[in-house]
Amino acid sequence: MNEQDFLRLLNEVIKLAKPFSGDMAEVSSMSEDLTAIGMDSLDLLITGVYLCDVFGIDEETAKSVQAITPQTFYDILMAHKTREPSSVEEALKEIQ
Repeated sequence: MNEQDFLRLLNEVIKLAKPFSGDMAEVSSMSEDLTAIGMDSLDLLITGVYLCDVFGIDEETAKSVQAITPQTFYDILMAHKTREPSSVEEALKEIQ
């Protein structure tokens, strides 16, 4: 999954992890600080768990993911993935 697709996926996963924040800005850069758009540690944990599920990463690794930027999430996911969805839409079907 390239970085542009990952940003699309991340924005959709954030909406699932933080469903009542309709006014939250979308992530547009791999270096963006996710806490600056209103995500707290629980939001980041839930987002990490969803993303790890999509990429086939075990639960223990998912719980230990500490990412503040999309790039950090991406690097961790690419290093530990056991599968990769063929599209953003396929990935979202797996977690909804």
